[in-house]
Parts: sequence; C-alpha cells; structure tokens
Amino acid sequence: MNDSAAILLIEDDPAQRLLLAAYLRQAAFQVEEAATLAEGRAKALTSHPCLVLLDLNLPDGDGLELARELIRRAIPVLIVTSRPKDRLLALELGADDFVEKPYDPRELLARIQNLLRRCGEPSTHALPIGGFHLDVPGRRLLDERGREVVLTRGEFDLLAALLEARGRVVSRADLSEIVSPEGSTVCSRSVDTLISRLRRKLADDPRNTGLLQTVPGVGYRAQG
Repeated sequence: MNDSAAILLIEDDPAQRLLLAAYLRQAAFQVEEAATLAEGRAKALTSHPCLVLLDLNLPDGDGLELARELIRRAIPVLIVTSRPKDRLLALELGADDFVEKPYDPRELLARIQNLLRRCGEPSTHALPIGGFHLDVPGRRLLDERGREVVLTRGEFDLLAALLEARGRVVSRADLSEIVSPEGSTVCSRSVDTLISRLRRKLADDPRNTGLLQTVPGVGYRAQG
C-alpha cells in the first residue's frame, strides 16, 4: 500500500517536519513538505496527495482555513497539532483524524495507514467515469479498450478534481484555482469551456448533464 501513497506534510517547525518526513519515507511513503499555509495550498492543488498531515499553527494563517478547503475538495486530512482545544471543531469540519503533539510516531503511522485504508487511496488508482478510467499517476484518460484520450493539463486536472470528489459538488471557484497555472487567473467561464471540451471527449452531449453534471449557481460534479 505504501509504495505509491503520497502524503503532503504541512508543518512550520523545520525540526519536526524533517524528522517526521524522514520517518514516513522510511515507511515507504512519498512525502511532499510545506512550511506555510500558502505553500501547502499550492502543493495540495498540484500534487494530488492521498492524505494531508496538517499543523494548525502556521506562520501565515490558521491551518483550519486550509483544512476547510481540503475537506471541501474531498482530500483526507489528519490534523497534527498542539491545539487540543480545536479537536471538536476540526472533526466537525470533516477532518478525518486528530493527533495531539507530542505524539508517538508509531501511533501516528498506524493512524495514517488506517486512514488510507478507509479512504481507499483514490489518487493512486484508475478513477472510473462511464466507460473510461482516469489513470492519475500516469496522467492519462483511457477508454474502455485501453486507448488513450488526449487531455490538456487543464482538462486532466479538472477531471481529476471532480472524480476525486466522489460525487460531491466542486464549485467553479475551486475548479478555477485547480486549473490555474501558477501566477495566472482562470475565470469561471474558462472552467465552463473545459467542461464542454471534456464532455465532447467523453462522448457526452455538452447540452445535457450526463457524466459531468452542472449544478446551477454552484459548480459541477462527476458521475462515476
């Protein structure tokens, strides 16, 4: 299970971050590291982690703000913090688990493994949509015969976000952030255009709901 499981570790304390990252890599996890809210947000958008380990005390903001965003995108979140008073709030927001500092690394590892089993590690598998499968690690869309359907970067990132939401609605604003190249701005109309192009490539009439369903005034959701 661990060989392909990618974890995003967001922790501002460099000593704690380096020690925990090394421990997780020794357990055969792939680990991305971030020290700030902004850096964590950017890496969550681009690396499609299976799980985010999130500290709440970050130098540029409250980690609960980022937790809300990640949970809204259906990314599993394990809070690792020295703020026990926020346990109930974090779990009410939808965080998958909560570990207080200082922690036993072996217990944290066990919680990570259990959480990944519960979540099914969606980012490491082919995600189905109709007769197609999205190969997330390979960044490919395959039809029912295994032939590749060519996608642009924006089309792939948008489709992956919708499929990883597992039937939940993803807002146009969130999709705009996901498909926006670093330093640029993508308007909601551009997201609508990408959806229309994806519907054509999925052999779905852009005028109907089909595999990619429009939720008026909110955004889109994918039908697996």
